[in-house]
Amino acid sequence: MKKLSVFAVCLSVLLLSGQLFAAPASIGFIDVQKVFKGYSETNKAQTQLSKEEGEFKKEFEASQKKLEDAKNAKKSEKEIESLTKKLEEDLAPKREKLMKLNNELTSKLQQNILTAVKAVKKNLGLDLVLDKQVIIDGGMDISDMVINKLNSR
Repeated sequence: MKKLSVFAVCLSVLLLSGQLFAAPASIGFIDVQKVFKGYSETNKAQTQLSKEEGEFKKEFEASQKKLEDAKNAKKSEKEIESLTKKLEEDLAPKREKLMKLNNELTSKLQQNILTAVKAVKKNLGLDLVLDKQVIIDGGMDISDMVINKLNSR
């Protein structure tokens, strides 16, 4: 029984000492917002989304005008409620389409950025890449390298 506990202690010491002498991990970090702003596809996505948002806004304002006109025409409460419901039903698919486009564009940008981060990480032999916000000290800023990789496609 005593031999087993001595063996366990020796094994623990060996495992811990191996951790102490292990090479430190090489860490890179990116400024995510800087990468998004520096990525040329971000501007294209924002332009496309702004165009769709503008069209939705026009339709929304037109529906609000119809409601206002109905109220000014002294329509009954029931007619106004019915009109409101109809206008909301008409706008719902357009709102969903806009949200879906936003999600698709954001996902595509994020996936491209992740792919570029992985490529730069591999080229530099980094073990880990983190967001700049979690770094207090140390590490290597690879934001510009990731932006260059993204924009060179």
